[in-house]
Amino acid sequence: MKRFLAILAILSFTAVSFAQELPPKEFLESLRQPLTQDAWGEATGRIISSKKGQRKQEGTLRLRVSFTAEAMYAQLELNEKNIYGLELLRATAGKSAQHLDLPENEIKPGLFEFGVRPSDLSFSFIFWDFVQELPRSTSRWQDCRVLKLVSPDGDETVDVWFEAEHGFPMEAKWYKKGETKPWRSLIMKGAKRFENGLWFVKEMQLSGDGWKTAVKFDFAEKNALP
Repeated sequence: MKRFLAILAILSFTAVSFAQELPPKEFLESLRQPLTQDAWGEATGRIISSKKGQRKQEGTLRLRVSFTAEAMYAQLELNEKNIYGLELLRATAGKSAQHLDLPENEIKPGLFEFGVRPSDLSFSFIFWDFVQELPRSTSRWQDCRVLKLVSPDGDETVDVWFEAEHGFPMEAKWYKKGETKPWRSLIMKGAKRFENGLWFVKEMQLSGDGWKTAVKFDFAEKNALP
């Protein structure tokens, strides 16, 4: 077990050889492929959020994730009080589906008051349905392929910057249906590739209109890959 490893350790992203030469759908599937085997993981960390005109909020997080070839399940515990559940079913007939369970008696501050969703931390949004590949761009000086994906309910899209050579997600921007300005953004920091090909990240930075949130992981554990 290693300290300072974030949730991407749990999700087991692996380097994709010749990723930038693959057609966009194959590129995306190659990134999803490591998640098709049975696996589980757990991570803990801190969440710090600031909103314009309000006091800074802080909390603790514990995230548990398990996934199979058919589905991903995530459970997020905030401040040892509120528990959120997320189930995402892999695409069937070209469409994926997701279900979110909220605490019966949520104790403030709730997760969404921090501007965070379970899908951010579990990275389940990379399983949203493919729409198109956008022109290449850069993120933090890295050449990236940018893919647009749509949520299972069709109400939202996300543009994801994937590092072109290996496919590591660098940042994401979410758009509400029919809008051209993103309403929230995500940037990953502290990414590192280890000898076994796995990627890890220490910090996630989320932001929107008048608010910003940092999620800093201090511990992660996962089962060994076969």
